[in-house]
Amino acid sequence: MGNKAQFQVGDWVQGETWDKQRIYGYVIKIENPEDITKVYIVDSVNKELKGRMIRVLSKALQKVAEETPAEAAVEQLIDIALLTKDEEWFGQLLKQLNELRTQLL
Repeated sequence: MGNKAQFQVGDWVQGETWDKQRIYGYVIKIENPEDITKVYIVDSVNKELKGRMIRVLSKALQKVAEETPAEAAVEQLIDIALLTKDEEWFGQLLKQLNELRTQLL
């Protein structure tokens, strides 16, 4: 278990659930103990998981290569930052969204 701080809130991850269903989403919370990660599912082979938050063993996940997420995905993250009242995260996401929009112009 020397794998502390493997993920951070907001990291995009992919992996499998306990019953081997492929998932893709982003980290919402690092549970204590740190071998459990709460993930918001953006896409999955199991369409019922899409849009849900689930707990996944951290060792069953891997970070997705650093890419700028699509504008819609950033907007969803902003909604979550507002719901959780995380001002710092909201500010970071708003800056990222503005950068995305200026790149598209």
